[in-house]
Amino acid sequence: MPARPSRERRRSGGVVVPAVRRWRWCLVVLLAVAGPVWAAGVASAHAVLVSTTPDNGTHVDRPPSRLQLQLAEPVTLVPGSAQLIDSGGTRFELTAAALDDGRRRVVLTPARTLPDGAYLATARVVSADTHVVSLSLQFTVGATTAPGRFATTATPGTERYLDYPSKGLTYLGLLLSAGLWAAARWAWPAAARTARFRTVHRIGSGVFLLGFACRFLVLVTQQSGPAGLSAASARTVLGAPHGIALAVAVVVAIVAPAVPARYGRAVAAIAAAQAITAILAVTLDGHGGSFRGGPWTFTGTLLHVYGVTVWLGGVAVIALVPRGAPHLRRWHAVAVGHVAAAVTGGVTLAVVQVRPPAALVHTTYGLVLVAKALLAVAVAGFGYLSYRWFRRISPREGRPWTLLPEAGLAVLALALTSVLTTLAPAKDVYTTDIATALDFGPAQRLHIGIDSIRHGPQQLTLTYVPASTVAARPDSATVSVDLSSVSANVARLPVALTPPVPRDGALVWRSDRLIVPAAGQWRVTVRFDDGQGPRLASFFYKVL
Repeated sequence: MPARPSRERRRSGGVVVPAVRRWRWCLVVLLAVAGPVWAAGVASAHAVLVSTTPDNGTHVDRPPSRLQLQLAEPVTLVPGSAQLIDSGGTRFELTAAALDDGRRRVVLTPARTLPDGAYLATARVVSADTHVVSLSLQFTVGATTAPGRFATTATPGTERYLDYPSKGLTYLGLLLSAGLWAAARWAWPAAARTARFRTVHRIGSGVFLLGFACRFLVLVTQQSGPAGLSAASARTVLGAPHGIALAVAVVVAIVAPAVPARYGRAVAAIAAAQAITAILAVTLDGHGGSFRGGPWTFTGTLLHVYGVTVWLGGVAVIALVPRGAPHLRRWHAVAVGHVAAAVTGGVTLAVVQVRPPAALVHTTYGLVLVAKALLAVAVAGFGYLSYRWFRRISPREGRPWTLLPEAGLAVLALALTSVLTTLAPAKDVYTTDIATALDFGPAQRLHIGIDSIRHGPQQLTLTYVPASTVAARPDSATVSVDLSSVSANVARLPVALTPPVPRDGALVWRSDRLIVPAAGQWRVTVRFDDGQGPRLASFFYKVL
């Protein structure tokens, strides 16, 4: 009886294992999924709208002479993007659409006095990292109090159809060029000399070039606004740090494949330059290109992009250049180091983006971040099991079962990263209400509520329940409120209150258009008089 075939089938030049073949296809699929997933994995840093004047969604008795939209960082106004329309679709001319307050405030000036009605003001601005943000402000004037219904503004075709595909091509090309080369230099230097490696690297460079060409077209379209593509917009994009890095990366990516393989040192130098410029360009296309967070955002983003690029580049080598990657135990150590680098960069960004700590469990951004961290722990656990397997068994004998869940969970973690990029950072959306009470004497208790702790529009509510069972009269007590803050350099900010309204035997006052202008520690001072003489009490709260 003939001997049963071994699971290993030998060929000249190495060993081919059927299980390895299956692994190769699994890794190809994982790479195909991971590339587009990571396309949104580098979070984009957008300018955040802090406040508006008048407040968004509010009613004003008199038509405003200026409309203001305050942002958290300097921006550039997209030419021709500002407009003001009413609920009937009539467009009102603007005499000016400008920036002030160090380019942090968009100011729109209507050409004539607005009649009673519901209005929508819109504008598009470009943040420091070249991302375009759409701003809007709705308000009603005079006799009209019902909010208007407005059609959603359509996104330009180029931006709509090329934005996400351009990101997918860019990051997939980054993995197959910069990631492929960097992983090979770390773990398999001989792989870079194989014909298969050079072919894959050239394909990756081509994909990278196509992605960045589309990305450049999207950025120019966003900058140009309704007027269409313009040379001025192209110059604006190329003049930004991200645009400069993009242009250099494209030039180097064009030159790299043209260098003959026989010039070994020149090929290595050009490949290194391509990897560095590509990673830098991608870094500046995300949080790293924003002024917010200082150098920490750039450092964290750069470390995260580099770590993920090398790790997935190693997966590409194993999947697409299998004969160039015989030493998987050595690669596993390299992978662990770069996953650690990616995690370190991610933690740095989390510290910048998640404040206060309570935002981790009280915002969608924080909850997704926690889930991603748990997945990272699981990936590390499977990675340790794989490392132990490679210490005992030669890679030529196959692959451990733990590699598949390790890679699969890593891709899932990247998917959660893509979800994070669609969410506003926790520090920009976290808020909570405040409920407290001030005692002014026996049966003289004033309940105070504040609907938000974010600076900008806030609603202050004061409730007083008289000791008498007789229904409260509006003239039975008077209240006044002042705010002050040493950190915000505000000595006194009087709070306008609506007349008291009797409700369920209590008197209720509410603030009228209260806007807390800055973050910091604020003091609320309340003056209360129920006919027995005025008394003062105060408390502090922190504004984000």
